[in-house]
Amino acid sequence: MLPTFIVLLLVVVAVAAIVWVVRKGPKHVPRPSEDQDTAWNDPITPADRDPRP
Repeated sequence: MLPTFIVLLLVVVAVAAIVWVVRKGPKHVPRPSEDQDTAWNDPITPADRDPRP
């Protein structure tokens, strides 16, 4: 009974790992036509600041 339980447990772990990898899917690789600039690192300029030097 114990060897059957161990084999069954290994099969369940293997199926769970395969399902996890398939659901995760491949990493998103942006196409050249997609916009890459999200402006997350642009400097912040306060709106109430006088634009003159």
